[in-house]
Amino acid sequence: MAAQLESEGIRARGIACDIADLASVRAFADQALGAFGRVDALVLNAAAEGAAGPLLSQGPEIFDVAMAGNVRGNLALVNALAPQMVARKDGSITFMSSIAAKRGSTFLGMYSITKAAVDQAVRSLALELGASGVNVNAINPGPVRTEFSREALWGDPEREAQIAARNPMRRIGEARDVAGLAVLLASPAGRFINGQSVSVDGGLSVA
Repeated sequence: MAAQLESEGIRARGIACDIADLASVRAFADQALGAFGRVDALVLNAAAEGAAGPLLSQGPEIFDVAMAGNVRGNLALVNALAPQMVARKDGSITFMSSIAAKRGSTFLGMYSITKAAVDQAVRSLALELGASGVNVNAINPGPVRTEFSREALWGDPEREAQIAARNPMRRIGEARDVAGLAVLLASPAGRFINGQSVSVDGGLSVA
């Protein structure tokens, strides 16, 4: 991806990071600041699905994995990169949450818990950082076609058709459906949007 962006005349650098490994998160933040001097917009898109299934079938070790990948690592990255935004009184932080944060689930209960925690973190951080000119928000996608969701959502055409049939727009989302909101929240046009968890789901959450 970095090479593609460079070929289009956009300065880019790929830096590997394991969001569940705090040492890796700190190294990523240091390298990003070293390469560019500052971070204007942070989009926290790394996540862990955890294990699907009823909550009563899952032990604390599964909870720990899901929380490390979806909450702890992302908050550690915010802690590492938000201070330079606060110092400049300018910046944007966007968490990638899920409509699962707002709905009960017998299939992704553990994942839903972690995403609800993400939405709450957004509300608290928005209060903490707003006076410094830093806006903090969450995007809550519905089912979206990514490699992350292949097994659960669209790897099986029959399952994809079932999921699409429940959506008012009769399809699952594409990455580009979510990207526009991420760009808005990171831009001057979105700077007065703060503390919000915005669903991008084709209307699924109101169906």
